[in-house]
Amino acid sequence: MVLVFIEEEWFIIRVILAKSAGFCFGVERAMKIAEDASEKGKKKLFTYGPIIHNPQAVERLEKKNVKPLDNLDSAENQRLIIRSHGVAPEVMDQASKLNIEIYDATCPFVQKAQRLAQKYGEEQYKVAILGDERHPEVQGIYGWAGSNAFIVENPQQAEKLPNMDKVALIAQTTQTAENFNQVVEILRGKCKTLEICNTICDATKQRQEAAVELAKQVDVMLVVGGKNSSNTKKLAQICKNSGSTTYHIEDAKELKKYWFHGAQTVGITAGASTPGWILEEVAEKMNEMETNLKELTRGDIITGKVVQVTENDVMVDVGGKSEGIIPKTEVSLKNVDDPSTEVAVGDEIQVYIIKVENEEGNPILSKKRADRKLAWDKVEQLFEEKSVVETEALSVVKGGILVDLGIKGFLPASLVDRGYVDNLEQFVGQKLQVKIIEFDKENNKVVVSRKVLLDEEHEKAKEKTWEALEEGQVKKGTVQRITDFGAFVDLGGVDGLLHVSELSWGRVDHPKEVLSEGQELDVFVIKVDQDKGKVSLGLKQLKDNPWNSVADKYKEGSVLTGKVMRLAPFGAFVELEPGVEGLVHISQISQEHIGTPDEALEVGQEVKVKVLGVDEKEQRISLSIKEAVESKKSDEVKTYMDNQDNKDGETGVTLGDLFGDILKEAKKDDKK
Repeated sequence: MVLVFIEEEWFIIRVILAKSAGFCFGVERAMKIAEDASEKGKKKLFTYGPIIHNPQAVERLEKKNVKPLDNLDSAENQRLIIRSHGVAPEVMDQASKLNIEIYDATCPFVQKAQRLAQKYGEEQYKVAILGDERHPEVQGIYGWAGSNAFIVENPQQAEKLPNMDKVALIAQTTQTAENFNQVVEILRGKCKTLEICNTICDATKQRQEAAVELAKQVDVMLVVGGKNSSNTKKLAQICKNSGSTTYHIEDAKELKKYWFHGAQTVGITAGASTPGWILEEVAEKMNEMETNLKELTRGDIITGKVVQVTENDVMVDVGGKSEGIIPKTEVSLKNVDDPSTEVAVGDEIQVYIIKVENEEGNPILSKKRADRKLAWDKVEQLFEEKSVVETEALSVVKGGILVDLGIKGFLPASLVDRGYVDNLEQFVGQKLQVKIIEFDKENNKVVVSRKVLLDEEHEKAKEKTWEALEEGQVKKGTVQRITDFGAFVDLGGVDGLLHVSELSWGRVDHPKEVLSEGQELDVFVIKVDQDKGKVSLGLKQLKDNPWNSVADKYKEGSVLTGKVMRLAPFGAFVELEPGVEGLVHISQISQEHIGTPDEALEVGQEVKVKVLGVDEKEQRISLSIKEAVESKKSDEVKTYMDNQDNKDGETGVTLGDLFGDILKEAKKDDKK
């Protein structure tokens, strides 16, 4: 907090330092190497170019007799520090020839990029280096990549590149993720093989994310660092892009009072080349400044601190000579009987100035109006930024759902989900991710969509799935829709067709016999055609083909039980097991002559069949019902005779008496 004295009154500015700011690991390491080296050794000490892009830090080192140079000849037989940006291999070779003692302070992250550039260059890749071609780090990486390297700075330059065969993309460590990702997507469409090396330093990413997060919360953003520092300039640009008033300064001397007129919060961040002592100077300067902030004005929204809560009002310290008063009716957007349910002593809240002073000299304030105005401002900002918003579903109304955005928004029923939703009540009370698609402040109208986010997620999942899909894979999927000819299975944004013929090795008349909508299952990827957007799937491929073992299971001459599955003019198809059917030719159905198979058989009937032959290669089995019946009769006679041989003594009964009709029937069959 900064206490500022203005026209006999004290005002408060809140100063916030970004979570990640100032020296990165590589720069801090380089500075330590330089300072340690400056304290030992009799030879002169130089740095190859300014050790960091910060004039104040370079000047401080020069006072310790550590001077930058660009010509290695000046350092012959002396000592030289290679800065964190690194150098090309020829620079190291030249230094060795000049008998220069080297202190290598190249950042480990830069060294990684150099090694990758060398590796892919040796493997005959074209090495694309994403960065500023004038930056020493990029020039160094370029030197390690060999003759096939080129530099690209942004998506616009990438669009102009020709189609290429093998490309390896390497990023300058201070690149923004957004620029990197855009160039990656463009190169995907131009390269047969693209190796992506995301060499962006994590510290750079964290610093940029922390700066953006802070910039969105403050009135003024200060970015501290050298004007010639690539990462600091990028930092300032992304803060400006976030909508915050942003100033890029090198040190505290550049601060201007008028920058902070009307400001309540100020954020400070710093580039990777900014020493901590410069940040401290900026903070001290902010403390010393007597900024002429504007006086309280009706309609302003300011920050205050709750000092007292009663049953009728709330007292707030807004930094003036008198405390402000919030009447109970102005505490909240909803009706409250007790203000203490909304605020407590010590809370920092934002208030709207209804009246600068009442009869007793107290400002009259409203938290309710500040909340409403800030909510509208916030919603407008979110709408313009096309941001994702988390909201709560309040209630179901005609045509959709009311949601809480600080103000009420409307979520049409058609935009709740990707498909039709029968029961909207299920969403009430839930937190929903939405985007604001329509904003009309004059008519108090805000329309949001959940569907647009679900569509975006679906497209991302679809793209990811297409990239990973390969023939022969086994993938998890969900049955989305069942038709007469098969089922459509969602593989993660991509629907594949599971044809009825691929469901089982056995016969399936309709997919609903084995599948249900919403069912999760593993499927086999038979064919992928991304150009046509088609994927063919199978289920039976996950089980052994029963025809692979028919020769062992169904020996010629064996008698089996099967089920009649289909009748044709020339015979009947009998299922021996799911997926294995044999043909009983019409001549092998009955001892008596028949004109068509349905005179003796019907679908679903269980029958005894004898295996006449097996052709595993052609997947054919020849069966006979007639011979199976004959085999059964022969077995019955043999069994009876065996039983008679086992009896003791004479029974006085003739063989004809014992066999009776069995022998007669056998004779009839023989005559036929």
